[in-house]
Amino acid sequence: MIAENDLVPVTGGSRRAATAVQLAVALVLVAGLLVTGGSGATLGGPGSAPDRSPADSRAAAVPFPASARSASASAGSAAAPAVVTGGAGTPADQLAADVVTDVEQFWRDQFPMHFGRPWVNIRAFHAVDPANPAVPVPCLRRPLDLSEQALYCPRQDTVAWDRAGLVPTLRRTYGDGAVLVALAHEIGHAVQDRLGINADVQLREPTRYPTILLEAMADCFAGVVVHAAGDGRLGKTRIGRLELDRAMRALLSFRDPVGVAAISTTAHGDAFDRASAFLDGYQNDAGTCGAMTVRNQVFTQRGYTSLTDVMQNGDLSLNDLLAGLDPDAHGWFGQLVTTRGRTWRTPVRSLLALGGCATPHLERQGPVRYCASTGAVSTSAPELARVHDGLGDYAGGELLASRYALAAVDALGRPVIGPEAGRTAVCLSGAYTRSLFDRSGDGGFGLSPGDIDEAVQELLDHDFAARDAAGQTPAGDLGFERIMQFRTGALGGPGRCGL
Repeated sequence: MIAENDLVPVTGGSRRAATAVQLAVALVLVAGLLVTGGSGATLGGPGSAPDRSPADSRAAAVPFPASARSASASAGSAAAPAVVTGGAGTPADQLAADVVTDVEQFWRDQFPMHFGRPWVNIRAFHAVDPANPAVPVPCLRRPLDLSEQALYCPRQDTVAWDRAGLVPTLRRTYGDGAVLVALAHEIGHAVQDRLGINADVQLREPTRYPTILLEAMADCFAGVVVHAAGDGRLGKTRIGRLELDRAMRALLSFRDPVGVAAISTTAHGDAFDRASAFLDGYQNDAGTCGAMTVRNQVFTQRGYTSLTDVMQNGDLSLNDLLAGLDPDAHGWFGQLVTTRGRTWRTPVRSLLALGGCATPHLERQGPVRYCASTGAVSTSAPELARVHDGLGDYAGGELLASRYALAAVDALGRPVIGPEAGRTAVCLSGAYTRSLFDRSGDGGFGLSPGDIDEAVQELLDHDFAARDAAGQTPAGDLGFERIMQFRTGALGGPGRCGL
């Protein structure tokens, strides 16, 4: 987070909290993305950031170019489906082959329904061993360049992946769902190609089709596919509800390094951008993904803007974080309550567990606690420091915001115990975070690049923010759902949180 703006424009830099969760085999940008004919598989200029997502814009015209069929997809829908070449029949090879076969069949069925034209079969699927120099790889000069990667090559209308490194590592680290996410993302680029959103269009209209938008659309298409797999509508490929968190972890591991500006030609999106686009598809349909534009999609990725922020790796000390966030959250949540005709009792915060609280099991709330009987917020310094040091400053900041959110729920006369109390707290913490994002760069207290990623990672890793005043969480909710709730508040504001 930033406590002030030095107005020294600096880009680049790294950040502990973000790099710690980067997968060593994270898919990387290949051959300059669509501009040079290869679409990289990193599961990844910003728009005007309105308070709505593509899900709220279904009536908007789908932004397809006048020519709705790419030259690379000229073989015609009558061509036989491609079989996977390469591979040695291992379980990982069979999984990848089943995934691409099932995903393409899904689009063969769904594409005409949503876009009014037949699906054109993808020309080829290649399972590649990058160590074999004799195997040609589409869009790449040598097989070794595909190491730990996957790609869609629009010039040859081909999907290829590293069968020896990428697929086994994804399965081992995140489970089979990670392979589905990665390859569904690549086939999502093939869906774009069939909508006429190709290299030529991006070159002609770079501000209309920046890379970060195209990657968001592919993430969205992957979300549609994952939901279908969960519903049993994807042939042999299945994903259980409990596997969704692992699939989301895989997606978030593919985010851009902190400090990459959204206007960069290599920008694929931060954790919030990627999760948000994926959830648009998961919660809606392919038409929602096709309707994404720079005007209706919120992107939170940004580069560093101050020398101080770069030198601090975007993190304030825990004491500085609390000193800055306390008065800011007091003001924001106080205004939320008073504008709804209620009285805001400013919570008193202490670094020690406060005595005299009649709320049962206060300590079960985690590092930060709200006492409903006294209206006080208490902080366990050692517990909060572990979150701060492990994930970054705003991981702890989001937890503090969730307790002020409970105080606001209480002030508005709503129950603070029960599943809806926890869900509302997460949603309101998202709305508050959005206010910080919108104020960043104006001087004063605000977000640094990577702060929203820290909040998203914390929501995935822990359920602290969703705990009610008795320390209970909504039964059965996953990190996946907590991110959904946070996103609802961040994109829709407090009104979307039921207040």
